[in-house]
Amino acid sequence: MKKLTYLIFSITLTSLSFQAIANPFHSDDKYEKFNRSMFEFNLTFHDYIGEPVGNTYKKAVPQPARNAVSNFFNNLKMPLNMTNNFLQGNVEKGLGDFMRFSINTVFGFGGLIDIATPAGLPYEKTDFGHTLYKWGIWDDSAFVMMPFLGGYTVRDLFGKGVDSSYDPTFSYIIQTTNDGRIAFTIGDGFDSYVKVIDLVDLVKTMPDPYIFYRESYFQQRGRLLNDGKTTITPLDDFDFD
Repeated sequence: MKKLTYLIFSITLTSLSFQAIANPFHSDDKYEKFNRSMFEFNLTFHDYIGEPVGNTYKKAVPQPARNAVSNFFNNLKMPLNMTNNFLQGNVEKGLGDFMRFSINTVFGFGGLIDIATPAGLPYEKTDFGHTLYKWGIWDDSAFVMMPFLGGYTVRDLFGKGVDSSYDPTFSYIIQTTNDGRIAFTIGDGFDSYVKVIDLVDLVKTMPDPYIFYRESYFQQRGRLLNDGKTTITPLDDFDFD
């Protein structure tokens, strides 16, 4: 573990001066055939299972309770968020994550209530895929659709795997088993899915739903990777024909 920590910080110190390129994505959708089949699979799952279950959850659970669930999962991710910010050289954001986690854990009943955001410490998502991009190790990555999980780049999918393996919250605070870790991961994924469930119907109305989804992902992810800036073509100007 000490060797891993030393390696990570050695890479960080030698990579912080790297400047991210304008476009963090591979220009060609080289897995398009596979991606389209996975996209159709996910839509089918959404229509027959995901949407009915999600809507039942929304009807059965009041909005304040759903907000508490979301706050709880966001709070669980803060130590890992903090770690990635430090690895990216964002000391200020990393310290902000530490303060946010401390305030919400102690005064927000374990994170069920988000006290930190009104106090000026909003949740700003980051991850190890973002860290790899900042280091300049994997700057041009292809898009890939995964069953149930949705769209990623190969870099971000790898980063998600690293984050899931080394999440300090799961390892040291919850002290959960592997089964418990999977349960928390599924719960977090379901919570995220419910938030966007109504947008799936909008995507399905597009001339090419897969292209619309892919380009939307590029825009959203590109803004995160480039600190709020992106050079991805706006969807209004995209030719779907």
